[in-house]
Amino acid sequence: MNNDSQKTNSEQFVALLVPNQRKVQAFILMLVPNKTDADDIFQETICEMWNKFGDFQPGTDFTAWAVTIAKYKVLAFHKRKKNSKLMFSSRVSDLLASVASTKVERLHEHVDVLRQCLGKLSKKEVFLLKMRYEDQLTFKEMSARTGKQPSGLHRMMATIHSRLALCVRRTLRLEEVS
Repeated sequence: MNNDSQKTNSEQFVALLVPNQRKVQAFILMLVPNKTDADDIFQETICEMWNKFGDFQPGTDFTAWAVTIAKYKVLAFHKRKKNSKLMFSSRVSDLLASVASTKVERLHEHVDVLRQCLGKLSKKEVFLLKMRYEDQLTFKEMSARTGKQPSGLHRMMATIHSRLALCVRRTLRLEEVS
């Protein structure tokens, strides 16, 4: 393989991986709840995906292909951990993997809908959410920045959460109907 085709292959791989990596990570985390183990399996999965990328058929479902590789990496992990107190048969593991795969797709849909609903909030509401979740500030710290009482901020956040939840539920219901 010459350098130009390798670069093209690399670019194609990255272009497919980046928008789908969270789905693969979420799938692994559903089957391996320990974050450190799941991160290790994710790294192994990416290496395996890269090694087998020549076998991937362009135009097919990249996520399904990646999740299949991840499933086998998770199964291999469980085989290595035979001394663990909790072991699943391959049949149960396959069932869990199937359920997890469906849940990952649904989770992705919910995230997209949540983004739409966040777009309907005021700048002030978005600012509060960013302080709380991106900056990970406590209500006391938010109070110091905004001059509002922590109890008032708590009520405002509860209202924002309720509005977002209602928006997500309504949007998902509308998508199911159409």
